[in-house]
Amino acid sequence: MPGIKIAYILSKFPVFTETFIIREIREIRRRGIDVEVFSLKSAAGDKSKHAEAEELRADTHYIPFIFSLEVWQSVLYYLGTRPGATLGMLGKIIARNISSPMTLLKSLAVFPKAATIANRLRKMGIRRIHSHWATVPTTASWIVSALNDAEFTFTTHAWDIFKADNMLEEKMAASSGVRTISAFNKQYLLEKFPGICPDKISVIHIGIDVRRFVPHDRSDHKGFVILSIGRLVETKGFQFLLQACDILRKRNVDFFCRIIYVSDAYEREIFALYEKLGLKGAVELVSEVPQEKILDYYNSSDCLALPCIVDKSGDRDGIPTVILEALATEIPVVSTEVSGIPEVVINDFSGGLIEPGSPSGLADALETLHGDPALRERLGKRGREIVLDEFEISRSVDLLLGIILRDHAGIVSQSAARKEKPASP
Repeated sequence: MPGIKIAYILSKFPVFTETFIIREIREIRRRGIDVEVFSLKSAAGDKSKHAEAEELRADTHYIPFIFSLEVWQSVLYYLGTRPGATLGMLGKIIARNISSPMTLLKSLAVFPKAATIANRLRKMGIRRIHSHWATVPTTASWIVSALNDAEFTFTTHAWDIFKADNMLEEKMAASSGVRTISAFNKQYLLEKFPGICPDKISVIHIGIDVRRFVPHDRSDHKGFVILSIGRLVETKGFQFLLQACDILRKRNVDFFCRIIYVSDAYEREIFALYEKLGLKGAVELVSEVPQEKILDYYNSSDCLALPCIVDKSGDRDGIPTVILEALATEIPVVSTEVSGIPEVVINDFSGGLIEPGSPSGLADALETLHGDPALRERLGKRGREIVLDEFEISRSVDLLLGIILRDHAGIVSQSAARKEKPASP
């Protein structure tokens, strides 16, 4: 697809927990499309721990803050050449957020950065913009779109629609298309914003490289290994997993649980509960494993447990990527009936679903899998089939490009849904 250019605007790139964005950009570039990545925040000093991310970091545009000649030259350029669009966007942002000082401050702070991106894109001849997360990155995309008369699309995930409401309705209306990662999300958005046309929102799942995440022979496994992966936030439900492990230990179930975590706001509570329950020897907490080694943990595990919940603020997960990775490697998943999770973890088909916040229910589901290796194998195989059908990355990218490049007839696959799925290894 020579000559096609897309700008990706992200809050910060790369981010350790956002491997799905890295894979998506790499897959688009594999099609011959020029993707320019713009990061609103600096990643200097950060270690992404992903070799793939380091390749992309080298040519990422890191936008300086207000103490930069380029920034103010860009602001003055648009004030001089497009004063109506520039002042109009400032007015919209102020009027919409006057009652929310913190959101207003963030939106005003990103304005000079957005003007800088717009100026660079104008010089580069890029008129298509995509962003991930409906909050600040999409605010920047909206501003760039207005300043350059360009089209923008964006991807919504979870907290950016369930917890934050950062001019979301206005952004959806102004965009040329919205991608959300689950049918649950789309229904939620349409109920919250009935004025938005349903055709504006497309359900396109996060894509998984099914040639990388492949099944592994577990017939020689000894014991029963439970795996869990995620940020230490309340919504992941690690507190209930620890309690479930305590229940399993008291039932004399032979198991070992490994939690691979990324430090976050709920870390103190999780470690305090771990110590209180005295789970050393039964549960191992492992910090920030590089993506290249994650496969080893999937291959040495018998199931994935991720008992997600909805917290008091309404925040929740979308469809956690680790669930898709686990199913792609043919290990069954035990999770909860939260958000879009039941769209991939189908009870008694690809795993087990329990009520959120139930340590005993989680322990029961895990004990069932512990006692039935044939069930684990059957659920795992069906889980991979679901991933192959609905979450394979080339299919997801075809559908996404159909939104971003909607006026390029014939450039994207005529029907990504009819693409032949990769064969299981």
